[in-house]
Amino acid sequence: MVASALTEEEKIEEMIVERKLVVHKTAMDLESTKNIVEKDKTGFFAKLGFLRPKREEIECESILLFYEPFVVGKADYSLDYYKKKTYSIRVGEEVREVIIFDQTLEPEVTKERVKGILKRPHKEIVLDAQERVIHEASANVALNRTGREIDPAKLPSAQAQPQPEKFLKESSDKVRKLSVPPDSIIDVIRGRIVKRPPNIGRIAQETFEVTEHTVVYTPIYEARCRHLKTGEIKIIPMSGVTGKMLSL
Repeated sequence: MVASALTEEEKIEEMIVERKLVVHKTAMDLESTKNIVEKDKTGFFAKLGFLRPKREEIECESILLFYEPFVVGKADYSLDYYKKKTYSIRVGEEVREVIIFDQTLEPEVTKERVKGILKRPHKEIVLDAQERVIHEASANVALNRTGREIDPAKLPSAQAQPQPEKFLKESSDKVRKLSVPPDSIIDVIRGRIVKRPPNIGRIAQETFEVTEHTVVYTPIYEARCRHLKTGEIKIIPMSGVTGKMLSL
């Protein structure tokens, strides 16, 4: 069977789940967050990792709550295809023909080098064949509100608001804007895992399935701290779910 060349009309089968909206519930209250900031505020201005200012030199000017958006996507790619392959079979010097599947093949005289040394010529037959191969790939990607990729594992998990659209509308002054199209993450994932090999022959089946597509709004407290001696200001983001510092 001869492999057919790929045509422009060959389309990948795509299955994309409907996009969801999730808003995390805040687990940390303002007072608990203030206590954490006051406890750790000198560490925010540490030099060389251990030279810290005095506690009275650092002032926490404000702590504000925002809802920070992220886009999360997961997808799987599967390619079931025939790969072009050439098999060389060595035969005896006395062989003139080999019949395989009613095909008559004449051996060729082959010269080969092994570590630069020319070996004695021998006869072999060459079979042009195809191997059926299944290639699979997957990806789990998260983007922050500016479109920069982040580690999905750094996003906290939390209980969700039962009416996310209503909640965001009522809290609009605290909600930060997503500056990239939510569907852009699909293109990011597609470009990463949908890759055909160079020696591909006929495609039996090719699928790209997006299994998760979620816009997540998670609560983040931002503490504005000032070094009273130097005037240096640092904005410290802390998760409103876990109370841990974030670097998203």
